[in-house]
Amino acid sequence: MTMDSEEDLNYAIGWNRINLRILGIWPDSKDDESDPTFSKYFFILHSFFMLGFVTLPQSAYLLMIWGDLELMTEILATAILPVTMACIKLVFTRYRLESLRPLLSSFVEDWKRPKSQDERSVMLVNAKKARIISIWCTTLAYFMTSTYILPRSLMIAQMERDQFEPPCTVIYPAYFPYDISGTSTFFISCFGQIVAGYSATLSYISIDTFVSMLVLHACAQISNLRHSLEKLTNDMTEIANDFTKKMTWIVRRHEYLNRFTQSIDDSFNMLMLIQITGFIVQVCFESFQLFRIMDHDEDEFPVEQLIFIVLYVLVTLIQLYLYCYVGEMLIVESSEMGTSAYASQWYNLFPKDARNILFVMHRSSIPLRLTVGKIGTFSMEMFSQILKSTIGYLSVLLTVTDKKNN
Repeated sequence: MTMDSEEDLNYAIGWNRINLRILGIWPDSKDDESDPTFSKYFFILHSFFMLGFVTLPQSAYLLMIWGDLELMTEILATAILPVTMACIKLVFTRYRLESLRPLLSSFVEDWKRPKSQDERSVMLVNAKKARIISIWCTTLAYFMTSTYILPRSLMIAQMERDQFEPPCTVIYPAYFPYDISGTSTFFISCFGQIVAGYSATLSYISIDTFVSMLVLHACAQISNLRHSLEKLTNDMTEIANDFTKKMTWIVRRHEYLNRFTQSIDDSFNMLMLIQITGFIVQVCFESFQLFRIMDHDEDEFPVEQLIFIVLYVLVTLIQLYLYCYVGEMLIVESSEMGTSAYASQWYNLFPKDARNILFVMHRSSIPLRLTVGKIGTFSMEMFSQILKSTIGYLSVLLTVTDKKNN
């Protein structure tokens, strides 16, 4: 592996590797061999904080305030749903770690193998997209979480200083099966919830950006293969054996990329189905909270909460758009294989060789897809459909609430 290849690989994979190693779910067998318990303990630690300090205590608190629709939607959307979803994604990815290792190995091998400058440029363009997506999504998500945790922490510190201790003054309103009035237990509970909040944020975002990195890498490989197919018949001095060898390599490479993208879909399509359902519920509930905040009087207008909700909805929509964007790219790139085959001057070939190109065109007639539980396909069309469904559910929720208040 050359120095340039090593630098390119680190550039393409570095940010996701850091995040997933913090979570203990980086699918690298070498790391597991050197320290077989490192990943296991970090995975358990993050899961413990999310379940023990947010999901279970807030679920118990939810039962206590059952019937208060506004408070229930706030608790569900603010912590229970996103933290539970993050925990599910963490557990699911850990469970699928063995199937992700071959994908990562293929990713690394593609960067190691010899390539032309044009191929390297195409790969770096998509690697840059994946890196920008990872950095900005992670930064925005952490900022969003901080806009909730920091004001709540300052409020709690102010209440402690003034010796004003109403019930449920922890970061996320919750019911704990122990007395939190003591100073040590109170601060342990608050600290545990802060760690759980940031653990959930990292789990929620990092897995999405990792999937996006793999799909964008597959798109770059398909694009390079298309260019190889287009140039296949440009040199008419090629002898038959050379043409057959190059055509065989293209067909095998095409099948390899088909299996690569199919493995990505098989590994994550059920998780995507759960996540899309969570997307709709979260955006619906948070939009409901946004409408309720706008009804407050100017003197009691909660600016911090408004900023948090706007960022929350924005991050959720960006995640949904991210999946639909990379899914659309995969459809377009894989469909263009047939166009590239047609543009390869097949009409100058012998009939026997020209017929071989027909197999490539036929194989690409059904594009590769990133699916939602095998019942839907990520695309720009799905993005608009989900937004329409969310708006419909939101209107129903607002109508029910207005009738109940009247």
